Amino acid sequence: MQLLFNDLQIQFRTSGKASQSVAEPSDNRNPQPSVDTATTKAISMLSNQWFEKVTAMYNEPHRAYHNMTHVEDVLSSLDYLMEEEDVHCNEQASVDVAITTFAAFFHDVVYNPKSATNEKDSAELFVQFASALWEVVISLSSSILNEETATAGIRAEGMAAKIEECIIATATHINSSTQANETNNILLATFLDADMSTLGRSEEAYDKYAGCIRKEYVFVERDVYCQKRAEILESFLPIEDDEDTKKGDTGSADVPTSKATSSTEGTKKQHEFIYATKKGREQWETQARRNLKREIGMLRQGIIPCEDEG
Repeated sequence: MQLLFNDLQIQFRTSGKASQSVAEPSDNRNPQPSVDTATTKAISMLSNQWFEKVTAMYNEPHRAYHNMTHVEDVLSSLDYLMEEEDVHCNEQASVDVAITTFAAFFHDVVYNPKSATNEKDSAELFVQFASALWEVVISLSSSILNEETATAGIRAEGMAAKIEECIIATATHINSSTQANETNNILLATFLDADMSTLGRSEEAYDKYAGCIRKEYVFVERDVYCQKRAEILESFLPIEDDEDTKKGDTGSADVPTSKATSSTEGTKKQHEFIYATKKGREQWETQARRNLKREIGMLRQGIIPCEDEG
């Protein structure tokens, strides 16, 4: 995974000029022609520093679900959703892979269950990384920025903005997915579907996920957790599956605190699907609805899936 992280920084620096895949990096790969040796070495050093920083944060002891295993699951789901794109010869597809993979690495890097600004803080940390990367490139480039370097900078800024957008959008999954679908923002829709793919896993896998979320929110009183978590999960069910629901929530599926729902009480549902992409719906929609309904029923009875495991 560290090779992937390092390789993606090369991709980010070259701003979509690479013709090879960023999905399958290898030690034998030659540096891109536009990246000089000094810059490549500097990027590699920066990569090691940031990879250690990011993984250390994901390995924090309070994380039962929002950890590196989740990042790997998101990357796997992205592979599935984007597998038809030939990143070996399609420049835009290569850029899209870099954008969504960076978003996967950083989207939960800051995670405090008691905080309401995790997504914003994660996005800000990514911006710090992107700024540090570009400073390395500029400092080792020619003292006179030529047209090619200037153009690369503009493209890199565009990539960074899209990555930041993906990270921020995870704060309002359902609304963001609906808007991405309505505006034909395929890249954002793909990323959000990958992040939500766990909802559509097998019953056993889903229950383990639900149990992990409880572990992260063990500080919340049990009956409050069951009530608020059920309300949040109800908000994820599409209109036809939850016509009698009077309350909606556009926040994270994981946050079971009263603060997460108080600002959106009374919001009417607008979405017809959980997932925004066709492939996401075909792969996960039906099972996700089953899983959500089942957990809601359990929570209403005071039962939390896999609560006593681990």
